[in-house]
Amino acid sequence: VMDKSMTGAEGRIVQKGGQAIAAINDKIQYTGKRTFVIAHELGHFELHRDSPLFLCDESDFVDWHRNRPEETEANQFAAEFLMPSDWFTSEASAVHFSIEEVNYLAEASSVSFTAAAFRCVELDVTPSALAFCKNNEIEWSNASESFPYEYMYGSGAPDGHSGAGEYFAKGIDHQEPTETPADAWFGDHEISQDDTVIEQCLVMSNLNATLSLISQV
Repeated sequence: VMDKSMTGAEGRIVQKGGQAIAAINDKIQYTGKRTFVIAHELGHFELHRDSPLFLCDESDFVDWHRNRPEETEANQFAAEFLMPSDWFTSEASAVHFSIEEVNYLAEASSVSFTAAAFRCVELDVTPSALAFCKNNEIEWSNASESFPYEYMYGSGAPDGHSGAGEYFAKGIDHQEPTETPADAWFGDHEISQDDTVIEQCLVMSNLNATLSLISQV
């Protein structure tokens, strides 16, 4: 593993004959992000040895729903490697699903914010949901098993009443917890017009993207 000046990528791995060299962008300052990139490249080494080269840009590290299957698998490997299920569930059990507290978990685990947020939902440490939108399109979404609504929209433009929708339409940044109509994100038949969820919308301006953290009122 080495630090290297590179443009258009956060990490790169070249592998041959059971050996590999992983290069990490030397401009990455945040320790958690650097650690996650290293673990991601290790995931490629463990899972994808038939491919001689992976060049991983920033969008690969927010892919958690198989838009690019090998990148998703490398992210999942890194998540389990750095945030083992038993430890993370115990650490996160008293944490509310909010930007501030997920950021705490990310720093405690030395991982990226998106990785920690997805891990919370995946392991169902609290009723929660997550939606990633890019260029005014929902790229992926996920709800924990205990969340009261089941059918979450996973494609199309985000609803105009959601924090993500308002960001793309009007440039409004809804990072503070905001009550959002539940049917802006979920399509369950039993949802009424009065049902709401709490949404915090983290803007990723460098990707023209948003990450919405959704919890119960």
